[in-house]
Amino acid sequence: MKHNLKILNALPLTVFFFIILSSGIVLYQLKVDGRTERSIASQLIGKNIPETLIPKENFIQKINNLENLNFEKYHDQIFAVNFFASWCAPCRIEAPIVDELSKFLPVIGIAYKDKYLDTKKFLNDFGNPYVETGIDKSGKIAIEWGVYGVPETFLINKKGEIIYRHAGPLLYNIFKDEVLPFLEYKE
Repeated sequence: MKHNLKILNALPLTVFFFIILSSGIVLYQLKVDGRTERSIASQLIGKNIPETLIPKENFIQKINNLENLNFEKYHDQIFAVNFFASWCAPCRIEAPIVDELSKFLPVIGIAYKDKYLDTKKFLNDFGNPYVETGIDKSGKIAIEWGVYGVPETFLINKKGEIIYRHAGPLLYNIFKDEVLPFLEYKE
């Protein structure tokens, strides 16, 4: 009876060590394979951007919005599309880096499942690096772009093809080590 009790007492500790060992193996494999949350493969890399109508919002003056974003005006230049939301904490963290990115190329923002006043306040509080801002109230536009969650950033080449995707907040090291070199070689 005491022997069975010792086994039962040791069981939680054994399960705990098994979980730690399994987690360590998975993390090691992720490091070796080079896969991270930001390197989730996109089915759209190398393909033209989705031809979805994206309502354009004017945050300077509230007018009835009947206009859509027009990506054609960015033809023959590299530009970025950044999905963000006012309620998204990582979007607040990446705001200075998106602003820095906007110094190198046009950045178009798409407010994901957000309210007009909340988006406007977010852009006032954290800066507005976007040359234009689209609205995705239902989330359908994000689905067409293959967005897993906000923030996500896409780089579009001069032919209108998606050449890079980053899931998660753009941080300084990602901007410096991935985005900037990518821009230098993909022009």
